[in-house]
Amino acid sequence: MAAAPPPAPCSWADLAADHLYEVLARVPCPVDRHRARLVCRAWRAAAAFDPPAKPPPLPRALPWLLLPAPYPDPDGATRAVCCVLSGCRVHHHLAVTPPGARCFGSHNGAWLFLHFRDTASHLLVNVRTGVVHHCLPGVLGNKLVALAAALSSLPREGDARCVAAAIVANVEAPRQPSVLLWRVGAQRLRGAVQSVGVRVGLGVDVEDIVYHRRAFHLLTRDGHIVVCKPTVLQNGDLGADQALRPFLPSARRDHRFVRARYLVVSRGELLMVVRFTPQRPNQPTNEFKVFRVIEQQNSGDKAHIDNAEDGGNFAVQYQWSSWSELDTLGGRMLFVGHGCSRSHEVDQYPGFKAGIYFLDDGDFYDAAVIFGDANVRQYPFSDNGRWSEGHVQRCFPRSDPSDHSAPVWLLP
Repeated sequence: MAAAPPPAPCSWADLAADHLYEVLARVPCPVDRHRARLVCRAWRAAAAFDPPAKPPPLPRALPWLLLPAPYPDPDGATRAVCCVLSGCRVHHHLAVTPPGARCFGSHNGAWLFLHFRDTASHLLVNVRTGVVHHCLPGVLGNKLVALAAALSSLPREGDARCVAAAIVANVEAPRQPSVLLWRVGAQRLRGAVQSVGVRVGLGVDVEDIVYHRRAFHLLTRDGHIVVCKPTVLQNGDLGADQALRPFLPSARRDHRFVRARYLVVSRGELLMVVRFTPQRPNQPTNEFKVFRVIEQQNSGDKAHIDNAEDGGNFAVQYQWSSWSELDTLGGRMLFVGHGCSRSHEVDQYPGFKAGIYFLDDGDFYDAAVIFGDANVRQYPFSDNGRWSEGHVQRCFPRSDPSDHSAPVWLLP
């Protein structure tokens, strides 16, 4: 008796559209879902399928890590996209232009702050739509360079309410920063710029900036916060109210080397994330600590300090705050980077664990890198990873150093 012929191989095209839709609905990365539509007609039909019972909306995309591409693509793009939702794989078909720029911040909606050293220009670019805003033309030149920046809201055409703020350093004194605020897209720059000094004696170096509760918050190396609140003057120009928010020093001495400090807005409050390396600055990251703000019930009176050297006037609160260390991340996924930190809830992403994703952003005030010659500027990309359950995991692809930019999170 002849053997029965083998069954015909199954094909995805033989499955019903609603079954394929169920598969697509469980693919967390939107780029992977879009690519699946290109496979064949059956997948395209599944993507267009309208189920009777609407599934819950998918969570927003997690930040993408921008890595230097080994070779520029035909359009000149020099950065590849590494996706956490896709298992920290590189989306090789995606690349980010323009080339040769240093990233110094990002915002939701695929906005990047870029500095072009050759032309001494600073731009705010939407890598998805190509929209470009100039950052303070005629103000930032060869002597001033933006180190990190943040936006108050999404830039919208014809909306002058969007304000940007940047930590700015001078090539001749990189550790004496100032802060510049300006209206994004403002046609009239006279009066749209407000320079704010931050050297008031309680912490010289400013390490990070974030927008929270209608004000920009700047974290100093000593753990204090400078609050800069944009205001509108009587003549319609941009102004700023400034206040120093001092924090009590920690009673616990930690002798490990602090690689970086970040501010993150999470669940409506500010968190400070501290990144450690063992003893020496060039060692890889080995631990993180996360702190939340605790208010002290002291006098709420304020004093004004005139800083003659900077020309700034600050309201210094007598009410001191303190940082309280969190025992756990409490179900958070934190993505930390200067000017681009974000917080996500892990229960919205099945299969993920609470942890801290970090970048090899190095010394914030490394003058040799930021201001050095082309042969000196080297941004390493080896210390990227995830810290979870007390351990560091090198989950991202290893990349060669870059000669123009440190890594940054792109917020799709």
